[in-house]
Parts: sequence; structure tokens; C-alpha cells
Amino acid sequence: MKASARAMEDLCGIDPLVKIFCDLVSADTKSDPDSKTVPSTVGQLRLGAQISGILNGLGFSCVQEQNGVVMCQVPASAGLEDRPRLALIAHLDTAPDAPGDGVSPRLVRNYDGGVIELENGLATDSSICRELPSHKGDDIIVTDGRTLLGADDKAGVAVIMQILREIASDPSFRHPALCAVFSVDEEIGKSADLIDLGKVGCRYGVTVDGCEAGELDTATFNAEAALVEIKGRSVHTGTGYKALVNACELASRFMQMLPQDEKPENTMGQEGFFHVHEIRGDAALSRLKLIVRDFTEEGLSRRIGLLLRIADLMNAELGESRVKVTHFHQYSNMARPLEEHPEIVRMCLEAYRRAGIKPREISVRGGTDGSNLSNRGLPCPNIFTGALCCHGVHECLPVKSLHLSHDAVKALVGVAAEGGAA
Repeated sequence: MKASARAMEDLCGIDPLVKIFCDLVSADTKSDPDSKTVPSTVGQLRLGAQISGILNGLGFSCVQEQNGVVMCQVPASAGLEDRPRLALIAHLDTAPDAPGDGVSPRLVRNYDGGVIELENGLATDSSICRELPSHKGDDIIVTDGRTLLGADDKAGVAVIMQILREIASDPSFRHPALCAVFSVDEEIGKSADLIDLGKVGCRYGVTVDGCEAGELDTATFNAEAALVEIKGRSVHTGTGYKALVNACELASRFMQMLPQDEKPENTMGQEGFFHVHEIRGDAALSRLKLIVRDFTEEGLSRRIGLLLRIADLMNAELGESRVKVTHFHQYSNMARPLEEHPEIVRMCLEAYRRAGIKPREISVRGGTDGSNLSNRGLPCPNIFTGALCCHGVHECLPVKSLHLSHDAVKALVGVAAEGGAA
């Protein structure tokens, strides 16, 4: 099937939620892991300022912090001032894995379950996006094949903004005090530290940053990033015998010493992995960047230990220290704090029930703002947006799933207005 720009425009004319989403994805907010600024890209500041202006225009108190985080305070409905405050959180940035400039959404009408032809000649089917067959008959928003779509997480931003618009326009929409938070640099693991929980001032919250409709993420990976620096010795190849030390060759050897069955493409479920996502360098100096993931703290520690042992082994073989591993924390599993504070999970499950959504409580093979926020004291499970095949040009968003996300979050606000789940 072919996707249509005209069909996308027509849908934006009659569907306010989709219109908000398409307006958001037109902004290039790709984060940059090598940037020294906060946020890492100016596009996040620009979109945050735009959103602040819109929400202030609706009558809310919305502020963009110096670090780019946008916070919108929504007073409780009359008589509900004593209800616990609820945070609704989504992130403004998109992943650095694919281009984010000039996003041009297209719409597939009444998906037939087969191949979706993208404008630049690429094709998306079930071999790339396993969930597609379950969306036969749905309208699906896709890219033109040049960029990512940005549904991760502008679909979540759109859902929250639409709910705030409904609150502003409908006095009968009963709600507790809310704090809407739009974070920055989530995709490079820096967002949660930039959110001031004192200013958020909520007992619990949710991120709206999940994938397939019906998912409720109550556990995530523990995550570290690692940098492997390998120093070679550059010598003219004509006289390199017993003198040249090729850092490129050593980098390849390091990669081969990692467990070959413990890569993201070879693991699923509760299995952790090592993922080398960047290689740079030459014969004199090469660098590998990895992410390391495990659902248990002990498993993550063992994986980091393996990286260090590989470096020690290679240095011993070389007879000198040429391989160095550094690592740093990215996020922690939210499972334990949510088990200790289960009320927000019960509220989400009740909200799904009210919205007519069958919940699937899962351990997500990734992380969210809620991973670290939960461990910092704001219990924060993750609600789906409907986005599929994220972080690349095959990213797509079933329209029905986007609306179900909206329905789930709206129902959650209603549950919170009643003081929580029974």
C-alpha cells in the first residue's frame, strides 16, 4: 500500500489530536549525545517555548526552565483540592539514531495487512515491524522514508496537550491538581536529572512514552553506557613489522570477545545484552560506544565486570595498557519502587478498564523518564502511545492506538479525581 500526504492533511483537518501530533513532529528536536549544552539541541528549546506559549494561552501557568524542561501547573477542579497531585510526563526530544529534520508524515488508509510503500522507495512490513498485522484495517501514520516519525515521544506530548485543551474548554472535566512535564534529552539518558521534583510537587505520575496499545510498563532495564578507548601505535606500514599496533584491529578483537548471543538482535524477554552502537577511530586511536542492559542490578554489574576483564586480558596480552573502559549509570529499573508504591499502578489498570482497553503489564526492554523518577521518589509507570518501530525511518503510529492512549490518560485523570483506585 502507498501512503498519502493528502490523506494526512485531510485527517488533520478533522482530528484535533492528530493535528497536534503533526504540528509537533515538524520541529527538529533530535538530541545530540556529543553536545555539551543543556538541552543538547536548540530545537528542543524552540519547541518547548512554543508549547509554553500555547498552554499559557489556555490560561495555565506554564514555565520553560533554563534547562529546557517545560512545566505546566493545572489547579484542581473546585472541591478536589485535597486530591493527590498527578504528574503527566512526556519528552520533547527524538532519538539521534535517524534524521529528525523535515519530518513529513504520510497516512495509510485502512491498512490491508501487507507491505507499506514509503515515498523514497523503502517498504515496511511485518518482517520489520512485527505488530503491523494486528493493525489490519487501521489508519496508520508513517514517514516518507527519509526521517524518523517522532512519535517517540511527540505522540505522548500530543496526548497530554490535548487533555489540557479539553480541561481548559470543558468546566465539567473534573480533575485533581496536575503537573504536565515535558522533558528534554530523554533519548540520551539525561532527562530525569533535569526535572525538579520539588517543583513538580506530585505524589505520583505517569510517563506517556510506551509502544503498542494496551501496554503498561511497570519494569524496565537497569542501564549503563560504556566507552572503550583503544590506543594504538601508528607506524608506516612499510616498516610496521613488530612495531605497528593497529587500534582498529584491537577494537574488532574487543567486539569479538563479547558474548555473541547477547546482542539486542539475539535476545528477548528478560534477557539482557551488550550493544555496540558506535565505532570511531583509526589505527592510532579507536573508540567503541556501548550500552549495557539487564533487568537485575546483579546482572548489570556482571556485564560491566566482563567489559573490564576483557580490557585487562587484552592489556596483559599486549604487555602494556592500551585498552581502557569507562562506564556510567543511565537509569535504574522502576520495578522495586512501583512494588513499594503500588497505588499508581492500580490506578492505571482501572483507567485502562474504564477506557475499554485490555492491559498488558510488561517489563519493557528499554527505559523511560519514569525509570529514574520512580527511583528518585516519584512512582511513575509508563503508558503506551501506540508508536511502533521507533528510532528509525520505519517508525509508524496507528491512529486508533493514539486515540486509545488519549482515552487511557484521560481516564486516569478521572480516577485520580476520585482519589485513586478502589
